[in-house]
Amino acid sequence: MRKHNVLYYLMAFFINLFLISAIFYYVGLVPFGDGNFLTSDLGTQYIAFLTELRRQLVTGNIHLYLFSQSLGDNFFPIISYYLLSPFNLILVLFTSAKVPIAADVIIMLKISTMGLTMAYFLAKYFKNTRYSNYLFTVAYSFCGFVASYFYDLMWLDALIMLPLVACGLLKLIDKNKVGLYYFSLFLAIVFNYYLGYMLCIFSICFFIYLALESNLLQKRNRFVIIRNFLVSSILAGLSAAFVLIPTFAGMMKTAKTSFDVFNYLPSARFGFEAFTQLGIGGNTFAQRLHHGPSVFMTTTVLILLLGYFFSKRVTKQDKEHAFFLIGVLLLSMFVTTFNTVWHMFQNPAGFPFRNSFIFSFICIFIAHKAFSAGVFKDAATVIYAGCTAGILISVGYLTEWMIPKLIQQMGFGKPDNEYNSYYFALTLLCITISAIFIYLYGKNKYFGIVLMLLVSFEVGANFTSVIDTAGFGSQSIYQNQYKQEADVLTDIKHDSEIGHRIIVSKSGLNKAFPEQYNNYNDPILFNINGLSLYSSTLSQDTLDTMNKLGYFSRNVRRISYLGGTELTNTLFGVDDDIGQWSHTYEIETDYSSPSLGFLTSPDIYDFQLMSGRALDNQNRLWQAINGTNTQYFKNAKINDWTKTKSGKKDLYEYDLTTTTTGELYLYTEPINYVHSKIYINGKKVKMSTLINSTMVIDLGNYDSGEKVKIGIRTKQPLEEDPGYFKTLDAAEFSKSKNTIRQNSLNITSRLNHDTVRGDIDVKRASPMLFSIPFDKGWKAFDNGKQVKTHQVVGNLTAIDLKAGHHKIVLKYEVPGLKIGWIITVISVILFGLFLIVKQKIDPKMED
Repeated sequence: MRKHNVLYYLMAFFINLFLISAIFYYVGLVPFGDGNFLTSDLGTQYIAFLTELRRQLVTGNIHLYLFSQSLGDNFFPIISYYLLSPFNLILVLFTSAKVPIAADVIIMLKISTMGLTMAYFLAKYFKNTRYSNYLFTVAYSFCGFVASYFYDLMWLDALIMLPLVACGLLKLIDKNKVGLYYFSLFLAIVFNYYLGYMLCIFSICFFIYLALESNLLQKRNRFVIIRNFLVSSILAGLSAAFVLIPTFAGMMKTAKTSFDVFNYLPSARFGFEAFTQLGIGGNTFAQRLHHGPSVFMTTTVLILLLGYFFSKRVTKQDKEHAFFLIGVLLLSMFVTTFNTVWHMFQNPAGFPFRNSFIFSFICIFIAHKAFSAGVFKDAATVIYAGCTAGILISVGYLTEWMIPKLIQQMGFGKPDNEYNSYYFALTLLCITISAIFIYLYGKNKYFGIVLMLLVSFEVGANFTSVIDTAGFGSQSIYQNQYKQEADVLTDIKHDSEIGHRIIVSKSGLNKAFPEQYNNYNDPILFNINGLSLYSSTLSQDTLDTMNKLGYFSRNVRRISYLGGTELTNTLFGVDDDIGQWSHTYEIETDYSSPSLGFLTSPDIYDFQLMSGRALDNQNRLWQAINGTNTQYFKNAKINDWTKTKSGKKDLYEYDLTTTTTGELYLYTEPINYVHSKIYINGKKVKMSTLINSTMVIDLGNYDSGEKVKIGIRTKQPLEEDPGYFKTLDAAEFSKSKNTIRQNSLNITSRLNHDTVRGDIDVKRASPMLFSIPFDKGWKAFDNGKQVKTHQVVGNLTAIDLKAGHHKIVLKYEVPGLKIGWIITVISVILFGLFLIVKQKIDPKMED
């Protein structure tokens, strides 16, 4: 590579690195300030997953099943969706407490690398390494998608790979070389299969475009090129089978497999207000879940793009080809049917139009074609394009301003639309300046410096428009609180028995977050066996089981430890409950819980969970486990109840008398605790603001015959039902708990090697219930012989044991991983054979 080319690519990388560093420095983000982006998915999911990945890389203990994923689950789907980027290897250079800094460094390096790969594509397509290319590399690396979703760092790899896939297609059509296309598409799928899938669709669209542009169908080798494209595409996808097949097997257990016909109706996804996305500040962080397509590309690129279709320097045929490609991509976002297909046949849960980066790439590419054609030399073209750009932006903002006014005039509430006149004016000003200097560039190339400065200003302003509306966490507080909590949990794990779980009911880590942090993924973050999880990979069966036992779930991606009772804590082997109160950690320890496996009555095989009956489910479950008819939960007696109007809600007051000594619980469905209030003897119970669905509420410990007054202020209708209020009989429960404890598995292996080992003496043949979700990946061995696993209690696991001494081993193998690797190896070999055959037969076919 010539020295000039090396400098060209280095500058493409470092210009982006300088710009993103300047942005992070300006807003005070780490590594330049104390602020860290502990918001949205980065704070609630990625930091925990990255911390676990770092832990495995540093220790060399790579394991694919985590007991820190709720009750335990396959870690592979999280790895394949969030963690397969090669940039994540940087994590080993940072401590666990500094992973938020590592995340920002990874983001910076990825954005810089986008500039490098885009520069490579432009150099190969336009056959030059002019510095004017940097106008377009910067516009691409800081496009609207990146500004809106940079904190979803696992998606950024797709933007790195997209120019390489496009370049591979270019080489395939121009030179009949398939290597770059095959490897770039293969790696894109491996790094992030979700956006890699989108790049597969893009490759079809871009191949058709390049074929039209090069008149491929008129060439003698057309069938050779088409064949090589199809074979390379198929083999690239099959070569990624070691990721795709086990991931697909894991994701089939989630709620993402649900089908909704409304996601396929040919309806419009947005209106004229989407034109605001073309300007600076089209999105805010607050709008991240619901907004138009993030297609910001700078005003310079927008004017050149429009100029391509106005200019007489561009042939009609080229305009038609470009219109076809842009039109297809625009329809893929505009029409719900196509948008659903692009998003792997699922409607995105927030963060819409995740394929918008492909649209931006093509627009920037077409804009460069306009630039190369010299459209900037025609004053009329620049004026028409500039005026059109201004009109589009104005239409967008006027629509966003007028529609809320019309809706209000019709008597409805004011929509939550943000009309920012500052960004509107700034965008119009930039359009004017861009148009002037685009034209002046045709007179003197040094005006390109001004255009570069303007593009840099615009991408910086648009990027900060998102960041400025988001709150930052504190890295110094995070590091301090992480170390404190990690030390406490390390001591607890050292003192407690293997095979038990820990709940962190109040974390000091929350102080480091700018918004309410609900600690869903703290078990993963601190490497403890917990109960909660927030992930798109959450098993639907596990979620359903815990819901029916009374645990809180905000949606299909979250399950919380909130809603647990003394009985469920015992069922799931919870030993410790820790919380930080007044800057010190308090620990509640109960070493009488059984381990993750214990003997039960055969009645467990006939037990079924019922919806909306959490406390009844717990009572019947404990009866099935113990093989008795004992009533462990006993209804409180309702002496009197009243219903009075309280504003727009009703206040239900219950005068109760407990019928046994123990913990009193409330459970009724449906009820939304965000909009409801509970009072115990006139004192309001403090509830999380996010408890928006039913869960079991602990009302306190009472003696038998004690009187309690409970008030519930809610919109939901309630009745005089003593089943709402149940006390867990402390004496009966304690007796049964001790019996189960004595019949639990003595676990002898740490639960971080995809293996559970233990031993137990069985007096009479009994099932052993594991509080481990049922998964086809588990293989159970009793004294060295494989035995059958059974799915019981919704989604838990059981095996049958005869009388005698047993050495139990559970081994986990990721379902689909072996067959995936077999397909990958075969596909790679086939591609190698394909290259050999291609080299021999293609020249003959082209003659």
